[in-house]
Amino acid sequence: MKIQQFIGRQLARLKAGQSLYSIIIQTITALGIIKMALPGIDFWTLGLLFPIAILGALMIGFFMDKSDVITADHMKTIEMTHRYLNTADFKTNEFRMVQMRAFFEWMKAIQNNEPMDFDKLNKEYNKFIKKWNPPKENKGSK
Repeated sequence: MKIQQFIGRQLARLKAGQSLYSIIIQTITALGIIKMALPGIDFWTLGLLFPIAILGALMIGFFMDKSDVITADHMKTIEMTHRYLNTADFKTNEFRMVQMRAFFEWMKAIQNNEPMDFDKLNKEYNKFIKKWNPPKENKGSK
């Protein structure tokens, strides 16, 4: 349990660090664009504006990320400790396989310049439906 909490906490902190780095880079980019758009602004003015803009952006980013880091830390811990494969995962993956088979059949038909065999695709889909739908109960057998 402690290893999963540690991993979740580190992933949340990594996300926070990346977002703070992104804020700094975006602030530098914004100041560069201001300098290009308004060439009359002196270099020293930008030099004075840069620390103020960085601190302002970091403070806003810190307050915005603070609750996200705590939430992400908690969510990653839950995900790492309670994540198991369930039938929905298998069903989703198998449906994606049916979709990919249909796509490949379509591409093969285009390459060979032939009509597509919809009966084969329909059989694949019906087999999927039959496998994953629960059996129907008889109304009179209660």
